[in-house]
Amino acid sequence: MSVTEERSELRDRSLVDLQRDLQAAREELFQNRVRYATLALDNPEPLRKGRKRIARIMTYIRQRELEEGA
Repeated sequence: MSVTEERSELRDRSLVDLQRDLQAAREELFQNRVRYATLALDNPEPLRKGRKRIARIMTYIRQRELEEGA
């Protein structure tokens, strides 16, 4: 999935769905960190992508919170 497809998908999700996605992304990042530390993961790219995905999700969550407050 490209970044633009991911952004449009996240934009259409509800706040509850975004929070579930955030939890899943954090768990996936944790598992990738463990794999990288135990040398089962050779490439650190999933770590960078995971952090960026979490940041994107948190951005959309914050936008929804600001929309609800306005």
